[in-house]
Amino acid sequence: MMKDGCKVKICGITNLEDREMTAAAGADYFGVIVDVPYSPRTLNRETAAGLLKDAPLDGVALIFQQDLQQIKHLVEFCQPQAVQLLNPVPLDWLRELKGSFPEVGWWQSLFLPAAGIAAPHLNIEELRHTCETATGLCSCLPHPNIEGLRLQMQELATAGADAVILDTAVKRAGKTRFGGTGQTSNWELACSLVETSPLPVFLAGGIKPSNIKVALDAVRPDGVDLCSGVEVRPGRKDPAKLRELIDLVRIWEKENN
Repeated sequence: MMKDGCKVKICGITNLEDREMTAAAGADYFGVIVDVPYSPRTLNRETAAGLLKDAPLDGVALIFQQDLQQIKHLVEFCQPQAVQLLNPVPLDWLRELKGSFPEVGWWQSLFLPAAGIAAPHLNIEELRHTCETATGLCSCLPHPNIEGLRLQMQELATAGADAVILDTAVKRAGKTRFGGTGQTSNWELACSLVETSPLPVFLAGGIKPSNIKVALDAVRPDGVDLCSGVEVRPGRKDPAKLRELIDLVRIWEKENN
């Protein structure tokens, strides 16, 4: 169940000190990246479990290209309060996972174009390759237009998803990187999706203290999800930036009640 107000998720936590600091600063969730080879903040399951178990705030495990049995094992071993799926999974998987672990939140990342691009011109064949798993091709692929994205969000809600994270897709060196780009997305498009979403929506991608108020005014999401915007370096949080960011969110909440 989501908390009232604008939630704050601080992602890419790699150590106990930063987890405790995130809780003390007033965040609602912390994110741990588990076995994601392309991320500089990735942790193995043993280290992730040490952060996620008995935590002072709700922990979210971020995973990528795990098969159904691997996801179930991760939930049992790491005991997160929520799992964020960085790649699409078959809707049947989502239904089964929600049925097996109804107390766990199931969050799906969806990807928007970077700021300045009018529509999500994503390379579907490239994403199709990215989303292949040991059991075959996933059926939940991004759609190349806003109506398709709305349909995808409806399908996720029906299958049992609890939240959606709107992140940024950026093409670099001929390849599309889905998330972890440090770039803002098309906030006009994000706002349109938030307005009609059947699920709570977190806004991710390039958010930091200097632009958080603009992001909240523009999109009015249910929550924000950030990582590099409050870091000293990859995997280590900056206490001053973290406190500033959360203070600004709480001020915005009061002004927009």
